[in-house]
Amino acid sequence: MKNITFIFFILLASPLYANGDKLCRADSRPPDEIKRSGGLMPRGHNEYFDRGTQMNINLYDHARGTQTGFVRYDDGYVSTSLSLRSAHLAGQSILSGYSTYYIYVIATAPNMFNVNDVLGVYSPHPYEQEVSALGGIPYSQIYGWYRVNFGVIDERLHRNREYRDRYYRNLNIAPAEDGYRLAGFPPDHQAWREEPWIHHAPQGCGNLSRTITDDTCNEETQNLSTIYLREYQSKVKRQIFTDYQSEVDIYNRIRDEL
Repeated sequence: MKNITFIFFILLASPLYANGDKLCRADSRPPDEIKRSGGLMPRGHNEYFDRGTQMNINLYDHARGTQTGFVRYDDGYVSTSLSLRSAHLAGQSILSGYSTYYIYVIATAPNMFNVNDVLGVYSPHPYEQEVSALGGIPYSQIYGWYRVNFGVIDERLHRNREYRDRYYRNLNIAPAEDGYRLAGFPPDHQAWREEPWIHHAPQGCGNLSRTITDDTCNEETQNLSTIYLREYQSKVKRQIFTDYQSEVDIYNRIRDEL
């Protein structure tokens, strides 16, 4: 019994986040609001459930934003930064009207794409060092957050008690090769006829034939992105179920020993 109790307290004392890889996002919303929303959801997520508007899961459209520089109303991606510094710079720019905002620290996962790696020389804002999360970031993927007051980052990192390291500890962002076919360049964009995208162009993309409409390329990109997202979500759900079953087995074994 003493050995079981000792092991239990060791598990409680273990650090939640052992992996040094992390992403950051500046956001005006406090943690309790993010939690109620289920995490950092793309703007198009709300539009989809409120108005039935289809989410645009086109990486190139996401990276460009709107003509006014804001996020698209139907955007299916959530922006993150490769470092705390770049997230802070973004926050000071786009959240300058707020006296207080937050920088969320996020675990990596394969529904995330390095925009500069995928879009290459056609990345519209390469200095932002953005990694975009397809379909959003669940609350359990948020490791913690820093509070920023009048532009100054608090030294303390607030841990998210609902962060689940076991779901994400072995996950990384998607390799660039996985993102080339989801890049979302316009159908007649020259990138589709260049390396490396020429080998990954969806049907109708880069084809100058008049028999194929622009909608073919756009719809195919949308479909491929949807399939990619669903496969990722299924993988995480399987991992959650496996971990749950493992915990049940451990509980039953301990109960039998007692």
